[in-house]
Amino acid sequence: MSLAPPEPSRSELLALIGDRFVDRAVTPEPLILQSWYRSIAEHGLDPDRPVAAQILPADRIRQHQAEHEDYLMIARQGVSGLARRVADAGFAVVLSDAAGVALDVRLPPADQAFSGSGLAIGACWDESVAGTNGIGTALAAGSALTIHRQEHFLSRHARLSCSVAPLFDCDGRLMGCLNATTLGASGPKAAQSLTLQLVTLYARMIENAQFRQRFRGQVSLSVKPRDRISDLASERLIAVDESGAIIGANHAAFRAYRSLGQALLGAPIERLLATDLDELLALSDGGTRGVRIIGPHDEGPLDIGLEAAPRPVSRPAVRRTATGSPRHPDLAQLCGDDPGLRRNVERVRRVLDRDIPILLTGETGSGKEAFARAIHAASARRHGAFVALNCAAIPESLIESELFGYRGGSFTGANRKGMKGKLELANGGTLFLDEIGDMPAHLQTRLLRVLAERELLPLGAETPVPLNVQVISATHQDLDGMIANRQFREDLFYRLNGMRLSLPPLRERQDLGLLIERLLHAEDANCRLAEGVLARLVGYHWPGNVRQLINTLRYAVALADGGLIDHDCLPAELEMRPPASSTPTDHDGERLHEALRRAKWNISEVAAELGVARSTLYRRVKKHGIVAPNAVG
Repeated sequence: MSLAPPEPSRSELLALIGDRFVDRAVTPEPLILQSWYRSIAEHGLDPDRPVAAQILPADRIRQHQAEHEDYLMIARQGVSGLARRVADAGFAVVLSDAAGVALDVRLPPADQAFSGSGLAIGACWDESVAGTNGIGTALAAGSALTIHRQEHFLSRHARLSCSVAPLFDCDGRLMGCLNATTLGASGPKAAQSLTLQLVTLYARMIENAQFRQRFRGQVSLSVKPRDRISDLASERLIAVDESGAIIGANHAAFRAYRSLGQALLGAPIERLLATDLDELLALSDGGTRGVRIIGPHDEGPLDIGLEAAPRPVSRPAVRRTATGSPRHPDLAQLCGDDPGLRRNVERVRRVLDRDIPILLTGETGSGKEAFARAIHAASARRHGAFVALNCAAIPESLIESELFGYRGGSFTGANRKGMKGKLELANGGTLFLDEIGDMPAHLQTRLLRVLAERELLPLGAETPVPLNVQVISATHQDLDGMIANRQFREDLFYRLNGMRLSLPPLRERQDLGLLIERLLHAEDANCRLAEGVLARLVGYHWPGNVRQLINTLRYAVALADGGLIDHDCLPAELEMRPPASSTPTDHDGERLHEALRRAKWNISEVAAELGVARSTLYRRVKKHGIVAPNAVG
């Protein structure tokens, strides 16, 4: 077995780098010296050679941001908060992904000064491209740092002073970086120390938000050493499963228990805290109060906050396949066993690949986009792009460029490389025009011409682009009435309405019970409904239709203990009361109290007897106001 060569010493590094940096009057720290060496020896960069910033084209930027949608959504509040704190001091704030690509950039009010600096969405700051720099070197080193002026490898970056903190996910892997950059800082590097502390604080906030989002349906612990000054940056967050095994942690926890490394995941919680999950649940009354224990290994007293009951969230995570792409139901899954819907879907199958436009109608949330995706997936165009445009969600001033695109330099403020519109991006695939009734009148005319002539002339283009797209449009509005009121072009309506597929509201579907069970199985095959829950779901009126049902099931799965969804797992808006046999009563409380007395208040034994998880049992004990004898007084 060959051994890896030892890392070169400082003197060897200086000898390898030569006199390239002598005139910079910089005494490099080991971390920066090693980065300079990598920039030369591994990446073949020349510090004085002019290198233009590498920025992704507009379509790749949109695709890249879509791929990181969840990460961006969670990080946005932290990025905005940091930008508010540092903008007046002339700092820009950048959020990157793990590859060093800028996903979000907030420039200070006087942003003209940053022109040409490369601080732009889509810019790549990986060391292999930009040499030693804040984002790329923080990612390479895995630690917070400041790269100050001449410490940058490329001379074109010598104006920048960058304070950067890496971001880690709940498995200890890099997600990206948070960066605050200023131009022309005249003071020493030490003057940036407070900026670095602030960036690190907001980075930990983003990590903790990601932790809570991911483990909102699990038991989680917050561990703080009592005898030390503790802040957000040092709060250890740990998630455990029902057996007390660790399933996730924030960066502070990985750092505090670094002796375990990646073995932290899967370790029993008692290995860290010298107490098990049962005792923590009992001491905290099921997570309703804090606990103080003496930590192992002379760590001293620890304050522990335990969250046993998950919180509702406004935006459930999208289920993904093993490749990371969203999982979408097919036509058979969507139509279920509803006779009318099955007949309509059979008609859709007959017109597939016959160049017939399809119009989907139905109430909001009835699954129009899901059906459009399923139609695309069932067609011969399934290997082409599925491109969606919501005509109601984009400002009227932007719909034209989004739909038709433009060429570089065609108007002031345009992207110099131009931008492909949705029609051109969908070439060879499917274009889905959602809420078509909200399209402005002048764009209706232009769309009609494009669909009739089968070619597109983007703004600023000299030659038309031939088009070969399947058009599927959708609306919840009465287009016939809009035509009568001259709010929608009749000729465009007939161009779009080659076949109409009306989607029934959920409350009218004859297969609702079966559909609920199929959607639940698709969401989590290991979850099941307790007695009476299916009747409660079937009896609800579902004003939000399929979208509301899917969100409800995702919420219930997150709250389910031991894979069992009971009435406590359903959102409050399902106002219909459960059947009388399942409604909590005084009698239920008496039976629970008796079971606890028989088991001498052994929570695990009673939970096993009732077939529920411990956290569910604690919630029921609290609901009925039951107090253990040794807790009185």
